[in-house]
Amino acid sequence: MIRRRTLVALPFLVCPGLAGARAAEIVAADSITLADVTVPAGRARVVAIFPLGAATASALSFAADLPEGERDLLAVAAGGKVLALEVLAWRGKNGSRLLTRLSTVPDRQRLRLERMASAPHGHGYRHEEWTDYLAWQGEAPMADAPVRPVLAGTWQASLAAQRAGTRAMLVGGLHGVAPALLAACPPPCFSS
Repeated sequence: MIRRRTLVALPFLVCPGLAGARAAEIVAADSITLADVTVPAGRARVVAIFPLGAATASALSFAADLPEGERDLLAVAAGGKVLALEVLAWRGKNGSRLLTRLSTVPDRQRLRLERMASAPHGHGYRHEEWTDYLAWQGEAPMADAPVRPVLAGTWQASLAAQRAGTRAMLVGGLHGVAPALLAACPPPCFSS
């Protein structure tokens, strides 16, 4: 049987980095610090904690909604730095959708992002499924590590181009997701 005090302590047990956080930081309207990284507070949560290379990494999810739809981003952090920023989920007002399932590869050097996307196309919907891989690069931002060349014109190629743009912004070793970084992340482009 779970006791009330266990439920109150559960966030601190799942994410030890929260144990030293002040209550005011946790309920802040604009941002929150999770795993030593500051992210927007909306829908913010720790998705996973896992070994990555020689470090312990955290996957953090948070809201980054746009006028075109609802978007959840995924920040991969280790050592207090953001190493990757990815679209985790998208629900466009036009009916487009993107879902991502995150897992680690047994070699502890890569993350696997399994994607499923759909968007209105003609009188129906166009669907694509693919897997992206991100490779550990030490303290540098994670690198794109596809197992085969990405096909031009696919939605995978569109997200890879967006990833390259955000990776360039992470090179300095950001300790949080700043508004400028969010502004540089356009909505997913699911054009035909």
